[in-house]
Amino acid sequence: QIIDRHIEASKINIKNAQVIIAGGYGVGSRENFQLLYELADVLGAQVGASRAAVDAGFSEHERQIGQTGITVRPKLYIACGISGAVQHRAGMDQSAQIISINSDINAPINQIADYAIIGNITDVIPKMIKYYKANSK
Repeated sequence: QIIDRHIEASKINIKNAQVIIAGGYGVGSRENFQLLYELADVLGAQVGASRAAVDAGFSEHERQIGQTGITVRPKLYIACGISGAVQHRAGMDQSAQIISINSDINAPINQIADYAIIGNITDVIPKMIKYYKANSK
């Protein structure tokens, strides 16, 4: 006999997000992943992750984008430290605009990115946050 049933709605809604900041294994740590949440907060975005980042324990499985995760089609997809394996691209390659932030100039994600920023996310993201805060109303 069921006495009570409680379904908790997920607060994670990446599927319909207009802007997604996604992190991969190249983010380096769960602590560095916090930078993505800070940028997402400033931009009103959701945070996603590659399978490698989820497997490394940097993010929850509910945020996984790709063949074994969610397929997304945001207006803006910012890929941070994501190599761009075909399995991940399958879940995000329909994004309207793709920005890649990666320290590897030869990362496959850069081939499909509209803009590629070559650099370390721990250097680039704080600058993006600072710039956006200074220039938004």
